Amino acid sequence: PLLSIVTVVRNADTVLPETIESVRKQKFKNFEYVLVDGASTDGTLHLINQHKDSITTFLSEPDKGIYDAMNKAIDLAKGEWIYFLNAGDNLMDGDTLEKIFAHAHQEYDLLYGKVRTKNEPTGVNYEFGRELTLKSFYHNIPISHQGVFFRKSIFAQLGKYNLNYRILADQEWMVRFFKQSHYRALYLNQVIAEYETVGFSYTNRLKSLKETVRYGKEHFPVHITLLNYLYYPLMVIKVRMIALLKSTTLFKIYRRWRFSV
Repeated sequence: PLLSIVTVVRNADTVLPETIESVRKQKFKNFEYVLVDGASTDGTLHLINQHKDSITTFLSEPDKGIYDAMNKAIDLAKGEWIYFLNAGDNLMDGDTLEKIFAHAHQEYDLLYGKVRTKNEPTGVNYEFGRELTLKSFYHNIPISHQGVFFRKSIFAQLGKYNLNYRILADQEWMVRFFKQSHYRALYLNQVIAEYETVGFSYTNRLKSLKETVRYGKEHFPVHITLLNYLYYPLMVIKVRMIALLKSTTLFKIYRRWRFSV
């Protein structure tokens, strides 16, 4: 099957080369590379022009944020499958896609696996990802879109990203998907990509918490929504404590014990 690899970018000339290189070196070659730029004002456009031979489709225009750019990319994509790899992120190694698409996966609508952090502010990187159900989203953000392959036709059925969710539109979309029992998802027990922990949702954690409560109210049972309202003040305290302690030696020791890979 043809895969559409998508990178959305704005003013990321220092990190985009690594992303493009990780795509270029894939042994699996049945893909197109779609790059959507949000009218960058740094050296990004010059850099993209230098790599134009590696890019199938390119669009540069102002947008309403990362998920608006991703929605534009969905419309541009010609592949049966779509994969989003943000500027600054990279596929794990050169045979990542070859391992995944050694099989056609005709019976599945979604493929997902693990991701690994890089450049963690604490100095301790970690990987996460597990088999998911709708309940996995009740009180957590259990997945990163860098670990997900979407069958393009699902966007026509479920809709694209909801721009009312500025930070976690990807999570809200996943909730919509897992609410539908007739869709089939396959968990891939492998690390698919490394992603920048200074990314959009990571650096907007307090706003992310508010959005988890919002989409919970829209999609989850009432008792789960009530629990999330109760948990919210505790999670705010946790986020603020992490912000205060993340540069301390004790916190780094804890993260190394808890997450180190």
